[in-house]
Parts: sequence; structure tokens; C-alpha cells
Amino acid sequence: MKEMNYSKRTKSISRLLNVGKEDVFMVINVDSKNKKSYIDLSQKNINKNESDECKNRYGKSKQVENIAKQVAVHTNTSLKKIYKQLIWPLYKTHEHALDALKDILSGNISILDKLNVEDNLKEELIKIIKERLSPQPVKITAEFKLKCSEFEGIEAVKEALSNGVKKGTDKIPIKFCILGSPLYECSLITINKNEGIEIMKQALDEVKKSIKERNGEFEISKPPKVQGEKEKSLSEQINEAKNKEENEEEEEEEEIEGIKPTNPMFDVDEFNFSKVK
Repeated sequence: MKEMNYSKRTKSISRLLNVGKEDVFMVINVDSKNKKSYIDLSQKNINKNESDECKNRYGKSKQVENIAKQVAVHTNTSLKKIYKQLIWPLYKTHEHALDALKDILSGNISILDKLNVEDNLKEELIKIIKERLSPQPVKITAEFKLKCSEFEGIEAVKEALSNGVKKGTDKIPIKFCILGSPLYECSLITINKNEGIEIMKQALDEVKKSIKERNGEFEISKPPKVQGEKEKSLSEQINEAKNKEENEEEEEEEEIEGIKPTNPMFDVDEFNFSKVK
């Protein structure tokens, strides 16, 4: 990846960076001697694994930040205090604070008992992580065509669907309904998307196997998919590419000497970052 040089004049910042896109940089130098305080960044020595790991940690940190903000607002407590008493200490016992919050959600409340925190902050934190981190149930559906022209074709279809239902579990039951012969729908509700899709595939395979044994026909119309998930259409992809092109054509005379950091929301001296993994 080509290293970006911010010491030169550029006509358009969008030729160097995509506005709104999250990129990973390495901090080369921090200049805080003058009033402007610049940070020199580079992408030259970052490999894909390091970039992916950084993006993963950033995503987890954003979740933690949102939870901390909620606790601060609901308890009328400063965000700095929430981080100092609740969030930062969790990095000493877990690789990431989000891992600790998920551990608390699973029932390991003793993690909070070791912290010097008021009861109202603990209670509010537990309440918010239950709301924000608990897995939400999703509905998975699939559509297929099923028919049998044999003498006992109706019974063959019923038997095939009955065998498919048996592939469900007590926690994840399978349901079939007719949309309009020969079109049927298979559906289930689960909190584990991958497990749900796998169970549905097994159920559909069983329906197919059963109807084929009775000389029937089976064809998938719409494969298993989480209801509500939408793939970008071709026109949406074209519009996104067009907007990106227009942004790159904007001509702005700017001298980019560095990136000025925003004011930190905490004092770095109060927390030893070297202890964070």
C-alpha cells in the first residue's frame, strides 16, 4: 500500500482519503510542542492482519463507548468517571472491556464486585448491557417448490414436510406453510443466525430426499435468509460509485501538514495504556 504524504499540497483531500471511510494508520510522530498539535500517520508498514485486528478492536471499543455514554446519561455521572471506575479496570482482567461486559452478561457478576463502584452504576451497567449486548432473535425464511404427481402425491408431500419438521429442535422449531401450490415457505426463529440457517438447510434436504423417494419434485426458489436483510441493488452500487467519483473531482486548495487531533475525553496521565493488551 502506498504511503500517504501529508507534507505536500494537494488539490483535493478526497484524492488521498475517502470521506466517511474508516482507515487504519500507524502513528509515526506526535508533535504537541506547538499550539496546533499534529499527528503524523502512515499506512506503509501496516499489513492486512494488523489492519483487520485494529478494525475489530475499534468496533468493539465503539460498542463499549456507547454503553459507557448510556450509563453516564442515565446516572447523571461524568463520562470520565464511568471510564475511570468501570471501563478501564476491565482491561486489566480481560483482553478487551467488551469481553468483560459479555462475561458479566453471561452471569459472572463477581467481576463488578471487585471494582470500587457505587451500586447504582453497577445496576445501570447491567441493565444497559442486557439491552444492548443480548442477542436478538431473527426470523429465517426460505421458499421452495414441492409437488408429486403420483397416485398418493398429497400424502407424499405431507410426509416430506413432516420429515422436514423433525429436523427442528425444541429451541428452534421448523414451520412450513403453503404460499400457493406448489410454492411453500419454511421458517424458524432463533438468536443464532448461523445455527438457524444450518438447521433449515438440513430440513430442506430432508424434504427433498423424502419427496424424491416418492418420485416427486423439489426446487429451491429462495435460499435460507434472515428476514429483513437486504442486499444492495445494482442501481444502488452504481449510485455509490458515482457519488465517490464526484467527491474525487472536487478541487480544494489545502495544505495538509498533518491531522489535528480532537480534544481527548480523558487525561492520559490517569491511565496507564501500557497495561492494555
